[in-house]
Amino acid sequence: MSGVPADSKRLFDLAAAYDFDAAQRDKRALEWRSGLLDDWTSQLARPAQILELGAGTGQAARYVADKGFDVLAIDLSPGNVAKCRERGVSAVVADIGNLEAVSDPEFAPPYDAAFAINSLIHFPKAQLGTALSSIRGVLRQGASLMFTLWGGKSSEGRWEGDWTEPKRFFAFYEEDEARALSFPRFEPLRFSTLDNHDKLNLYSLVIELTAS
Repeated sequence: MSGVPADSKRLFDLAAAYDFDAAQRDKRALEWRSGLLDDWTSQLARPAQILELGAGTGQAARYVADKGFDVLAIDLSPGNVAKCRERGVSAVVADIGNLEAVSDPEFAPPYDAAFAINSLIHFPKAQLGTALSSIRGVLRQGASLMFTLWGGKSSEGRWEGDWTEPKRFFAFYEEDEARALSFPRFEPLRFSTLDNHDKLNLYSLVIELTAS
């Protein structure tokens, strides 16, 4: 892992990397994400208006929409957003760390709930609170937010083994480190781990919050 890039460089590289990878990513199955989404959405009233933050190519957004929810997908990558729309999912190009700047008419806060699966891992650890503040600003009081972080050896920086070009920035968290995080303007609801270790021996840390 190399160092933390300037914010504009990090965002530019992420959008370019996910544009580069959109066609391959579009072929992937939900796998463990389906069970996670089943559990989370079982607590929500229909027809809640839900944001997916960092939606990728839209598999999860489509899955949640098919459960009877009104879903808007947000992603930094125009290529990813195009794939979401091909799936029939409403989608907007935006930085989830700066949602107050979104002017697209499809984006109509406040929302009843939001989820972010493996997207907040692309924020430097010092900026995670800023990203969560941006998200809180577009949620109703009492809204549910569920997100995942990658658990493993604590580190952050560009991953030199990345298959995308440019190489992406990642933040990885020790479990105790993630449990110690604070969430202003949110009430912690649940912290759990998923036994979904991948080839890098990473696993998901699942955090559920309620907007206060």
